[in-house]
Amino acid sequence: MLLCALLACGPAWCMDWKLPILSVRYEAASGETEDPDEEGLLPASLRQTFALQMKEEVAPAVFDLSLTYSLKDYFLQNGDYSYLCLAQGGAVRLGAVKLAYDLGAKSTEYPLPDSDGLPKDLVSLRAGTAATFFLVKGTSLETSLAGRFDLAENQAKSAQAYVGTLALTSRLGDWQVAGRLRGELRLPLGDTSLKDRSTYAVGSLTASWDPN
Repeated sequence: MLLCALLACGPAWCMDWKLPILSVRYEAASGETEDPDEEGLLPASLRQTFALQMKEEVAPAVFDLSLTYSLKDYFLQNGDYSYLCLAQGGAVRLGAVKLAYDLGAKSTEYPLPDSDGLPKDLVSLRAGTAATFFLVKGTSLETSLAGRFDLAENQAKSAQAYVGTLALTSRLGDWQVAGRLRGELRLPLGDTSLKDRSTYAVGSLTASWDPN
């Protein structure tokens, strides 16, 4: 991942940087539930999200940085929470290979403890890298590896997960054929974690006809 970042930054610093593309987004989503006493609906929840994103393109590299704050309020039950997420990524095309990386940190806070009176707050860290190999015209091989680390205030709920993917896409005449494998390994994090060890794997084959 560090090598990918250095390769991405190397050619970019040799070029003239332009002002980045800046976008701001606000989103509100509300939920309602049936009123048990009267015919109608009652406001049940409200989620508000504020996001700031910056994107910089300097051929052959692309970089982005985003900051998101979201909070959800439940009016008729417990479960309110809010989170702050910072993410940074980049990609660079080097001939027949495209390299990319992704970094992120997310802090989630709950105003109320769980049913046992223990805190539910946690900080999640993630890091990932990906590579796409353009083998021949119309055929590419994509690989990725990512890790997520959940550092819970209640250490019994701390966990880590690793995800790997492999995908092969090829065009055969008017047909686009793709095969994809994805595997995930979930582990406890720390000696006091009570999270179970588990694995998950999925594979898929797709074919689409496109005569254009």
